[in-house]
This record gives sequence, structure tokens and C-alpha cells, in this order.
Amino acid sequence: MNTFDPTLKNYYNYFIMVFHILIMKRRTIHSLKLIIANFLFLIVSGNLHAQLVKAKTAKGIGDYQCLPCGNECDNDSYDKAGKCPHCQMRLVKKSTVVFKEISPSDICNYISNHPNTVLLDVRTKDEFEGKADSSFGVLKNSINIPVQELEKRLPEINNLKKKEIIVYCSHSHRSPQASYLLIQHGFLKIINMSGGMSVMTDKACVK
Repeated sequence: MNTFDPTLKNYYNYFIMVFHILIMKRRTIHSLKLIIANFLFLIVSGNLHAQLVKAKTAKGIGDYQCLPCGNECDNDSYDKAGKCPHCQMRLVKKSTVVFKEISPSDICNYISNHPNTVLLDVRTKDEFEGKADSSFGVLKNSINIPVQELEKRLPEINNLKKKEIIVYCSHSHRSPQASYLLIQHGFLKIINMSGGMSVMTDKACVK
């Protein structure tokens, strides 16, 4: 299998070409020094480019991220579409992840100051009704559409597209996915509650 670096191959071809030109035209030692200097510059430039590309990947600089899932891999970046190697969610353009975030510690105060905000619980019906094994309570006046049903039930909430909507679940794994889905379908003011109901300490707005 040929593993010769194509970049090195380019340098090699350049050097051979220059060598033949020098022989044919009998260039001076000064000219030879200039050619060698240029050759070394090409090598250094190529190495710098490779290092920049490597640094770009290492620092997570890229146009893609995984479809928000609430895990650490939400912070990773990639250069092209595909699947996240950690959560297996598809990779989406960073520019499409535009929903806002709100902390559970701020949620009750925010709702009090913004009484027209819609509260969307995307957990299962049993979780919403407190029948599941783990029950973390529900934000008062919430509506419930499980994330698994959200896309097909969008017509039920089309009249809310211009409303501010806070989306939440138990651990903020499902709510980021729901928030992204809503943004993609033209909902303009989506806020995801980070952490979810499992970390709620202020019970003033919880039933």
C-alpha cells in the first residue's frame, strides 16, 4: 500500500524540477541559495498548515455539532456531516442550533416576569402525570407533548409559533432535541431549560 505523503511528493517534484533548471541554465551559487530558501519555506509552510488543521480539529473548531442531546458531546465540533461518535445523533450545522438556555434556578422568577410564556413538557404522559418511577414534578400551567410525538403533533401548536416557549424534561436530554425540532419548524422564540426538572430547587412554580 502506498503511504507516501502527497504533500512531500509535491516538495520532491518541486525540488527535482528546480534541480534540472539549475543544470540547464547553470545558475550561480546565489541563485541556488534562493531556490533552496524557497524550498525550505514551502516545507515549513506545509508543516504549519498541517499543524493548523490538526489544532483546528483538536480545539473543536468546525461547522458541525451533534443534534443537541444534553450530553458533553454537544460541545464537540466536526468539519462535515455524519453521526456523533458518542451519542450517535446526526451532525447538524452549528448555525441551526439557535435556541436559548435558561437555568432551573432562574425559571420560576422568569415565568413570574413573563406570564405569557408557554411551558412545554416533552416527557412521557406518565412522567407528566407523576405516575412514573421517578417523578420530579411539573411546572405549573404546562402542556405535555412527549418528544417522540412532537413532530407529528406540531399542527396542535402551530398557533404558538410566535410565542415564547420554554421546553423542559427531567434531565435536559430530550428537551434540547425538542427545542431544535421546534426551531427547524419555524418556532421563533424557543428556550431550553438546562438540567431539567431533576435539578429544580425552587418549587414556587412547581406542582
